Amino acid sequence: MNDYPSQSPWGPHGPQMNLPSATPNPTAQDPAPSFQSWGTGAAAPAAPTWSGSGGGQTASAGPTSAGGYAAAGRSIAPTMRRLAVAGLVLGGVIGLARGVMLHLPTTAVALLTVRIGVAGAAAGASVPPAFRVLGALLGAAVWLVIVLLLWFVAMAALGPLGLPALFR
Repeated sequence: MNDYPSQSPWGPHGPQMNLPSATPNPTAQDPAPSFQSWGTGAAAPAAPTWSGSGGGQTASAGPTSAGGYAAAGRSIAPTMRRLAVAGLVLGGVIGLARGVMLHLPTTAVALLTVRIGVAGAAAGASVPPAFRVLGALLGAAVWLVIVLLLWFVAMAALGPLGLPALFR
């Protein structure tokens, strides 16, 4: 049935190949991890750092000089939480004082305290995002001014073909 000689490199369905040998991997094994605690005299590992690859952005550990937070920096959630709690307390005190000064019944004072406290929490939590938005708006305004200046320079460079030609 087999027309091919046994010493031929070709079999009935293509070239014949030797089976691969199973040799162990010559690479060295990773060392076993050591689980030392930070308090045993071993140096604490350095905090991870990140350096952005584009736009010159780098990680920041807190507020920038403009009063906002860096875009690639830490989260503003803890700051929002603290300001929300402070707004809740301040709003609750203001609501309580207002209810007492208006001589409202106890249930109305409690309701007013809760309502103004929740409003204070919302206002307090909105401060950090407002600073981020303000920073973005200021950046957009600067870019708009630059674009308008460059547009006027381009129109002046065109001379009589520039601005007057647009309104004919």
